[in-house]
Amino acid sequence: MTPTADHSLAHLAAFAAELHCSDLPRSLLEKTRACLLYGATVGIAAQIAPQPRLALQATGGGGSPAAATRFLDGAACAAEDAAFANAVLFHARCQDDSHPAGHFGNVVLPAAIATAEAVGASGAELVAAIVAGYEVALRIGRDHAVELSRRGFRTTPAYGVFGAAAATGRLLQLAPAGMAQALALAASMACGLREFVQAGSDEFAYQPGIAARNGMLAARLAAAGATGSASALTGSAGFFAAFGSPGRAYADRLLDGLGSVFEMQAVAFKPWPVCQFHRAVIAGLLELRAHSNDGVVAEMAIRMHPAEADFWGVRFTGPFHRFPQTFMSAPFCAALAWTKGAVTFAGLHEFADSVVLDLVPRVQVIADASCGRSAPKLSVIFADGSVAEWNSDGGNSDFRLDWAAALRLAAVLGAEAGVPKQATAALASSAATIDVSADVRPLISAICAAASAAAPSQR
Repeated sequence: MTPTADHSLAHLAAFAAELHCSDLPRSLLEKTRACLLYGATVGIAAQIAPQPRLALQATGGGGSPAAATRFLDGAACAAEDAAFANAVLFHARCQDDSHPAGHFGNVVLPAAIATAEAVGASGAELVAAIVAGYEVALRIGRDHAVELSRRGFRTTPAYGVFGAAAATGRLLQLAPAGMAQALALAASMACGLREFVQAGSDEFAYQPGIAARNGMLAARLAAAGATGSASALTGSAGFFAAFGSPGRAYADRLLDGLGSVFEMQAVAFKPWPVCQFHRAVIAGLLELRAHSNDGVVAEMAIRMHPAEADFWGVRFTGPFHRFPQTFMSAPFCAALAWTKGAVTFAGLHEFADSVVLDLVPRVQVIADASCGRSAPKLSVIFADGSVAEWNSDGGNSDFRLDWAAALRLAAVLGAEAGVPKQATAALASSAATIDVSADVRPLISAICAAASAAAPSQR
């Protein structure tokens, strides 16, 4: 019998509580290793950003037990503080793993690793917790994210808090009933606004840290006996209605294939530190640029799925003062790719580059219902009247995160951060064997070692 909507949370909780590493298909084990390696190396390459250092200043005090490790400085602190600081590090350059529902490696991985270290869990337990966290967050968000985003809320912390609660609850060995309470409590801890895009402010980087802390707190409250609403997701004043539109059946697919079909498999990577909607735009423009014979651009047209073209900040054309404005702006990212032939973290901080800014006003973003998600259509019109066009057919699958992609990106990001190859290789080795490791300390040591080995200019 198909469970009723009000039983959805309980069934999702039972899945998360009872998941074991030994039950996972080999492909999902590889996916988890890839997410671990990719998330860590993106964080290591984000050290140059200011927010991770500010997160260090805000954590580690108060005399709490030093149960977990901050990756940036190797300091021991309370698990919640470590998760907060590490989540900020993982997200500061906005190149973390992605899914149409949001970015959840920056929430789930720090919460899971900190909790695993604090409780002395094995690598296999960590893997189960990570999969539980991703799957819970992704399933809650996948059919709800567009509505939540339209209202100005941010998907990553809003759904990520459920992922952190599930991962922490799994490591605390909560029974299904306790896990249901953790997820119910997490529904009241969801938060995060998108106003940073317009303002160019820093809170985007801290939002995953808040979600990680809140999710861990929800699980620990449940372990202590606290209770939440069984209808916290689907009730008339529950999460789906409050963050979406009342009456919409957001839970219809919530349990489809649960335990046999994993939404986590759709998680993708970003070759560049930009909004995930701009990956194919940049890829296409770089391809067109390589065959343009240095033609002078009169204008560009970027046709995107309406949910992407009309998204917060995607059409922004300046003035540019801060990184959140550039990484969300399709015109800026397109102009940067075309004029420089590369899109780098440094380039996205060149707010006054006249060559880039000259092209920005000539880039038009068009909502086109014929475009698939993450599948834009590009037209470049040159001054001589010629036109070059490019269409993406692969969508998100062009950037599917697997172990080969994680290794490749680890090498690229490690080199950018000045990390010696042997330190990057050691980190990759730890991630590759995490499911058979007796504990998680070798992985944590490898992340800290790679972070500390980065070039001084990156630290």
